[in-house]
Amino acid sequence: MAGPGSQAAPLRRLRLRFVAVAALGLLGLAALWRPLGTGWILAAAAPGAYLAMYAWTNLDANRPSDGGDLDPRLGPANAITLFRGWLAAVLAGAAVAPPPSPWTPVALFAGAVGLDAVDGAVARRTTETALGARLDGATDALAVLVGAAVAVASGSLAGWYLVAGGVWYAYARSLWRRRRTGAPVYELPPSRVRPFVGTAQFAVVALALLPGVGGAVGGGEAVWLTALAGLALAALLGSFARDWAAATGRLGRDDPAVSAEGKGS
Repeated sequence: MAGPGSQAAPLRRLRLRFVAVAALGLLGLAALWRPLGTGWILAAAAPGAYLAMYAWTNLDANRPSDGGDLDPRLGPANAITLFRGWLAAVLAGAAVAPPPSPWTPVALFAGAVGLDAVDGAVARRTTETALGARLDGATDALAVLVGAAVAVASGSLAGWYLVAGGVWYAYARSLWRRRRTGAPVYELPPSRVRPFVGTAQFAVVALALLPGVGGAVGGGEAVWLTALAGLALAALLGSFARDWAAATGRLGRDDPAVSAEGKGS
């Protein structure tokens, strides 16, 4: 493996490429300013800036998951994931401004979560990187949080469902603090349940965003959706609790600790 000094040039090239991608994202927001309005774009800028900063601080992880040299290229899978994040950021505007069409939030959310299968397939065919895994988890959480916020703002979901988007950040923050203090963090074990729990959150938000489906919280037509959201959130919290216990060694581990972030539920 190359030493730290030999990684400086690839990291600089990777950062330049990322800056170019971020500039494209800004240009995309600027192009939407007139049709969507100032309030919408300003609301979209906040989650967009967060995701860009998260990616920037993790660029050094753009290397194979099993170790290896830094790749100075973002790669197609990471590009798709960043585009998913851009769609989720644009969706945030619907929480503060009326959409031009009631189907606009649905289309943005569908793109943000529907491409999740695409970036994963592309990564498996090219190179799976630690950066890609981190971005994928962060983008999924952002899509759920923003989508839930839009649904709450429209009255289709109760405010407590925002926990579904926030729990990932609490999980990631906890593991980050452990690494900073030198506490061990372990690779997550495989789970057949984890993908279904995540997909359930996508389904709840998608249903809540559909025009005429969610109704208003407190109305009879929304009871089934509220119940479904409660079940999905309970499953998500249980899954994250299990993942946190596994990642922190509380379930009993005899494998070596790793420094990479786990994706979580």
